[in-house]
Amino acid sequence: MGLLPELDEQQTIDNVKYYFENEFPRLKARSHMNISSIQSPSFDTVGTGSNVRNSQEDKVMSQLWAIDLVKATYKIINNIPDEPFRFQTILKYCYLYGKGNEVAIEMSNYESSRYFECKRNAMLYFAEAFGNYYDMEVYKMENNGV
Repeated sequence: MGLLPELDEQQTIDNVKYYFENEFPRLKARSHMNISSIQSPSFDTVGTGSNVRNSQEDKVMSQLWAIDLVKATYKIINNIPDEPFRFQTILKYCYLYGKGNEVAIEMSNYESSRYFECKRNAMLYFAEAFGNYYDMEVYKMENNGV
């Protein structure tokens, strides 16, 4: 047993794929929402006794959260080392530029099998670096018989 639990690499990679294929496009769309188009809340002269959240405030907070995650994603990928394994190139072409594996393989100058090995490692690297914003890492449960 080591100091850190064993990482479930496949589940972590699946989480990173899900983030880039499903959540990241939605975050980008939400982060570009025009904040000035959000209207000021209207006040009714008749009080309501309900416990209702301010939907305008929620929209602003949601947009700010999306902006933070999008900026963090770009920053982390731009700071991932590109040498010697082309992690930055692979992640940029696959997920930031949306060019897919064929272009990323060409840009990385790798054969297909080496490219996919490096892509897996790049995704694991991203998951660890992104941990301060969103935890994508999954750890294997230790079964010690107790």
